[in-house]
Amino acid sequence: MKVAHLPTSVGGMAWALAQGEKSLGLDSKVFVGINNWLKYPADEIILDEISSAAFSKIKYGVKALIKALEIANSFDVFHFNMGQTLINYSKYGINNLDLPFYSGKGKIVVTYNGCDARQKYKSMNFYDITMCSNANCSGGICNNHKVEENKRNSIQKFDKYADVIFAVNPDLFNYLPSRTKFLPYAVSGIGTSNEFYYHKAKGPIKIIHSPTNREVKGSHQIIEAVEKVNRRYDRILELELIENISHSEALNKYAEADLIIDQILSGWYGGFAVEVMQMKKPVMAYIREADLKYIPHGMAADVKQAIINTDPNNIYDRLCEIVENQDILNTYSKAGYEYANTYHDPAKVAQITKAAYEE
Repeated sequence: MKVAHLPTSVGGMAWALAQGEKSLGLDSKVFVGINNWLKYPADEIILDEISSAAFSKIKYGVKALIKALEIANSFDVFHFNMGQTLINYSKYGINNLDLPFYSGKGKIVVTYNGCDARQKYKSMNFYDITMCSNANCSGGICNNHKVEENKRNSIQKFDKYADVIFAVNPDLFNYLPSRTKFLPYAVSGIGTSNEFYYHKAKGPIKIIHSPTNREVKGSHQIIEAVEKVNRRYDRILELELIENISHSEALNKYAEADLIIDQILSGWYGGFAVEVMQMKKPVMAYIREADLKYIPHGMAADVKQAIINTDPNNIYDRLCEIVENQDILNTYSKAGYEYANTYHDPAKVAQITKAAYEE
């Protein structure tokens, strides 16, 4: 079975999943429309972001169209991520232009990863804590009702064509068709130490936060909480924000951390959290209790033990608890490592997708 993953490299998850599928005997390849500064691996990249300024949207569209037709006639499964295909001009109301090309050629699968499905005004109605309450989130683009309408239209189009719909964040079930299935992140294992991580006895606690978007991740609230703790405990915390560097460079930074703070607004953790849990780093993130009904029962129970549940209302208290009892870090280091290997190993996630492809 030949599987094409496309069109983004979001979180490196398509690549990790493809490698997991290969371990199960599938012939899986990753095609990326436009690569970004994170430079996750792919089998083929249509356009590198660095050179994209030299190309108009029309020129990219032509290149993408040729590749879409080639893929449509060469693969058995077309697994789209970020709720999109190779050719999208959503600003102009053109969503997933090439999606019909794959119909009848093989199984169509789509995975939604976050704000490709999440909708501002619905989210604000559903939840007290959400990044959608920030008018400046993603530059304020979602304040435009037209953006919300385009998302709904895109979802409806995939609902028409897709055989299988996945979501990697539990809250996305609020916006997607009822037949949507939960898919854990597939993240390649990168931890190499045979020993569990233990927090150093002396010196400040080194915290790493790596936001691709500060408003989405709750970075401003994190910075404020750290500053408040440092005023109380005389600079006991050292916070470093990792931004605008390649993924390989970022991994070296993560290795220096005593504690990782992921995202504290969305109600779930990201692929970044899984990476660092595999490195045996304790992780803080917001786990929204109300959304756990959307994921497998065992995973819902285990995540509460694996991640330090943290939101904007309690982050100061959580950090103070860690300062006063640093054994907490070791406890979550062990639990997080076991959790990541249990639920996010690419070969295990690939068993879910393989079964869906073969249905």
